[in-house]
Amino acid sequence: MMETEQTAARSWRWTALAALPALTLFAAQAGWPWPFFSDDSFISLRFSERLLQGDGLTWTDGERVEGYSNLLWVLLTAALGALGLELVTAARLLGALCTVAALLALTDALRPRDLRSAVLAAVAPALVAATQPVMIWSLAGLEGPLLLALLAWGFGGLLRRARDEELWQPGAARPLLAAGLPFALACWTRPDAPLWALMAGIGLAVGVRPLGATDAGRRALWFGAPALAAVTAQLAFRLLYYGDYVPNTAHVKAELDAASLAPGAAFVVDALAAVPALSCVAGLGAVAAWTAPSTRRSAPVLLLPVLAWLGYLCAIGGDHFPGLRLLHGALAPLALLAPLGLLALPAPSLRLGTGALLMLGAAGTDLLVARSHPGSKAARAETWEWHGKVLGEALGGAFADERPRVAVDAAGALPYYSKLPALDMLGLCDREIATTPFPAWLDTTRPGTPKPPGHLKGNGDYVMTQQPDLLVFSNPPGLPLPVFVSACEFEDDPRFLDGYRLVLLDLGRPELVPGFSQPHLASLWVRVDGRAGVTASGDEVVVPAYLFGALALDGPAVRRHQPETGDPAADAAAARSLQRVAAFYGARAHVAAPGPDGALELVLARGSEATFDLSLRPGPGTWRARCEPDGVATVELRPAAPPGGLARVTLRASDQGARVRRVVLERTPR
Repeated sequence: MMETEQTAARSWRWTALAALPALTLFAAQAGWPWPFFSDDSFISLRFSERLLQGDGLTWTDGERVEGYSNLLWVLLTAALGALGLELVTAARLLGALCTVAALLALTDALRPRDLRSAVLAAVAPALVAATQPVMIWSLAGLEGPLLLALLAWGFGGLLRRARDEELWQPGAARPLLAAGLPFALACWTRPDAPLWALMAGIGLAVGVRPLGATDAGRRALWFGAPALAAVTAQLAFRLLYYGDYVPNTAHVKAELDAASLAPGAAFVVDALAAVPALSCVAGLGAVAAWTAPSTRRSAPVLLLPVLAWLGYLCAIGGDHFPGLRLLHGALAPLALLAPLGLLALPAPSLRLGTGALLMLGAAGTDLLVARSHPGSKAARAETWEWHGKVLGEALGGAFADERPRVAVDAAGALPYYSKLPALDMLGLCDREIATTPFPAWLDTTRPGTPKPPGHLKGNGDYVMTQQPDLLVFSNPPGLPLPVFVSACEFEDDPRFLDGYRLVLLDLGRPELVPGFSQPHLASLWVRVDGRAGVTASGDEVVVPAYLFGALALDGPAVRRHQPETGDPAADAAAARSLQRVAAFYGARAHVAAPGPDGALELVLARGSEATFDLSLRPGPGTWRARCEPDGVATVELRPAAPPGGLARVTLRASDQGARVRRVVLERTPR
């Protein structure tokens, strides 16, 4: 073996040894938030799944919309799916592998070759492994681990090349292009990742400014060329495939105004406070590195991108997800400031002792904070995505032939597991809603209206025009009343009031994840004349039994989008509607449940009855009604009076109760 190969092999052995504390810590941390898996992760998985099925990078049938903001993650997950992995498992595995790769890249940034350098190299990965974003998001299904790996590779490579003097040599085009490659891939991972490449390039130019402005600018351009090429290529693809300049998610989430600054600044302060040891150590490391001649040129490459990213988080209003999701990418340059500051210390023994102290004390501090932080506990307790899985599978099994379109506020787990056509009422995967201006009524609405970032778009008229067959409000298993903009706007629309009925779907106490069960009662609004509703063919009308006893509203109950009028009659009417919904939901007298084959059935208690009113086409002959399965309940048909009015069908259960699938009305000759 040649000497260089022997040196490289020894270096990797020391790298693996130095990374071992961080890898051990990550292995101990990764399972703590189980079974957390973000609902937005399922949006990405639906794109991956449809790509594998030959439907392209689409979320649903119809207009193509870029409802993801993590192209490379979607493609890599699909690649693992093509190898036969179930996609949730693929996303978790990919997240774990990326986190491991990130920790190794951070360790290799100092290229350890002996015990002393291995201790210094172990500091950055240990600091990262102890943080809340790594603990919460490594297995949660979104692209954060991939971005962390790419930025660890990128910033680690810049630091290593700076120490080896590669970046400061004349004509360093090849090393600069190689250093820019990870940042180019990061641009395909998140649409805001070009900020990292831009600021790292500016930091590089600041570091080489003694060589002259022209040379500094030339080096920054060489470094940024791969990222520019990546952004240009994706922009061309986006224009050709989706017909837009930005991801559809940007239309929904881009809330850049003065009102975003205060919550954004609060998020940044809270985020840095949630990783106190890393924040303090990075700050001290930045000061030490900037003041020492040996490390001064490298400091801006790490520090300026972090400062720019924190400023960006302030500008966009922060993030509503638990676990400091948007701090994930910043962990790499923050953590690398610590060993860079240690290198600025004059005495090797001082570096060694301080490094060991940081690896144990600082990492331990952040670990304790991560486990006790409210955001971590919220993520660990979040299980509604798995209710989306249960409800999605139930709807997909019940309506595999009818293929109704389901409109949702939470566009992840429920659509992914149902495999049904879907409409995203928050607009992430719908261009019309995403490009609808923010409604003015949100600024004057009643107290208590939720306004999390990314949940402020809607278009109630558009949703009703689309005539979705099923509506699920809020997070699965759903709420019976509207919460967000679209549903609030169509709450008083006659097309909703006359056309939809509230059905309670009881799925028992399903096992959401192995060993964990919860009751599941879904609130499902069904369009009476839709694919999941009443069907008519010739002289036969078929009514799904779950529409019997379903709730019809005659007016709005929430009235969030209507200004306060001081009209006692309107307030009283809304109060009555609200009371009717509460009584219906509380009584649970008429619920649906899946039958043995998955089809939905109305469950009638012993001796109970349920009614449904419908219009029957006039003509010769008379109508008679029967239920299926035949004879499980008594069916009574009361003809319309006066002619042209509504006929009433009544189902009555026997003393043993009944489960009815549908009621068939047939016209018979006179």
